[in-house]
Amino acid sequence: MKWGKSIRWRIQAWHGALLLVVFIGFCISAYRLERSNVRRNGDRDLEIRLAAMSEALGGGDGHGQQREGPQNGPPPGRPGRDGPREPEAQEESGPARPPPGFAAERFLKMFESSREEPFYYVVWNRATTRIAASSAAPPGVPRPVRADYRQSGVEFRDRDGVREAFMFTPPGECLLAGRSQVGFENEMRRFAWKLAGISAAVLGVGLAIGWWIASRAMRPISQISAAATRIAAGHLNERIHTDETDSELGKLAMLLDETFQRLDAAFDEQARFTSDAAHELRTPVSIILGQAQLALARERSSEDYRATIAICQRAAKRMHGLIESLLDLAVLDASPTSSGQVECDLAELAGQHLALMHDLADEEGITLTGHLESASCRANPDRLAQILDNLLSNALKFSPAGSEVHLRTWVEDGHCCLSVRDTGPGIAAEHLPHLFERFYRADTSRNRATGGAGLGLAICQRIAEAHGGSLSVESQPGTGSCFTLRLPKAG
Repeated sequence: MKWGKSIRWRIQAWHGALLLVVFIGFCISAYRLERSNVRRNGDRDLEIRLAAMSEALGGGDGHGQQREGPQNGPPPGRPGRDGPREPEAQEESGPARPPPGFAAERFLKMFESSREEPFYYVVWNRATTRIAASSAAPPGVPRPVRADYRQSGVEFRDRDGVREAFMFTPPGECLLAGRSQVGFENEMRRFAWKLAGISAAVLGVGLAIGWWIASRAMRPISQISAAATRIAAGHLNERIHTDETDSELGKLAMLLDETFQRLDAAFDEQARFTSDAAHELRTPVSIILGQAQLALARERSSEDYRATIAICQRAAKRMHGLIESLLDLAVLDASPTSSGQVECDLAELAGQHLALMHDLADEEGITLTGHLESASCRANPDRLAQILDNLLSNALKFSPAGSEVHLRTWVEDGHCCLSVRDTGPGIAAEHLPHLFERFYRADTSRNRATGGAGLGLAICQRIAEAHGGSLSVESQPGTGSCFTLRLPKAG
């Protein structure tokens, strides 16, 4: 099976793509957040050191003392705030010494060179001359141009792999603190690899779990395919037998199992029906052929020929009745509902058949009674007549002389009901579930010697089902049988 056509692979591909997009978005967001936090912490460290530099620039001990020098003029070697600048030559005659506060122990600890990546500082005076720098400061640090930045506050810049913060003091000095970003970039690179590794591991676990879930969910489909293949090969007794009974596919598998079971039963019934039909037709055909051969074997009297023809006629009538019954069943099987339905009264139909059967009942010495209540339903009267003929004929046929057959109609729970009760020998319990099967005979008293082929009750049941009703039987040996027809009430 090609991957692109496999439902399992489609589910897995969609699941994997969704997880990949989620993890990529998560990693990018987490990396940016971590980079922003680390950068913010680094900038805060630079701001703290700029504040310390500003404090150290204002006094000699680094504890907030004021600069030394005349109160009414600028310190030596430095430009005045309001007065004219001193000559440039005086400022550039030699490097100015850093303020004494830069030598304080607390200040030096902030820029100690023993660290792997120490902080460094650079200070320029108003005349753009570098007046102080730490030993870790890289050579050639360019002085920020004040015109490009705000007049006050801390600014940041990135330059050649370093991060620098600077500010300008009101007198005009430029204070700069910086630190190499190599460690920062390495840390962020390690964090990125860590995120990628964790995401890849979680993605792998997620794909594995998704594959397991998809495989478990698709297992009934494999079982269905395997069972269908075996059934197509002729093994109609195969079943799926899945353990997934609550999922959608499990319910489908159970439904298919029921369908396969009904299909198997239908094929068995069809095979049995074909065998029984052939057996039933073979008997009258054999009789006709045998009688014809005997008649043609030698010259016979006219009486012998007449007897032979009479036997053949009886066999042909039996065969004709069987064929008519088979055609009835074929029509009923082909049409799920009965056509030609009109509103009719079961009591009226039952009364007509009671009148027709009275003479036959009297000949058999059987009392035929009825209790008929109006029961209006929609049905095909001709088909209902078949049911009445069959049920009454069977009751009279298998009831002993002196017994009673009772016909009743009534309405119950929205159904029109008709029952035929006899006081004959009854039917054993093991035969009742098969009584409406085609060609089934309960006992030796119900064989072809009595004229039946075992199709009457099967036809009656199919007629009842075609009307949306049912036909049932209750019987016990020695107490008789009761057949009950239930049809939906009209309106």
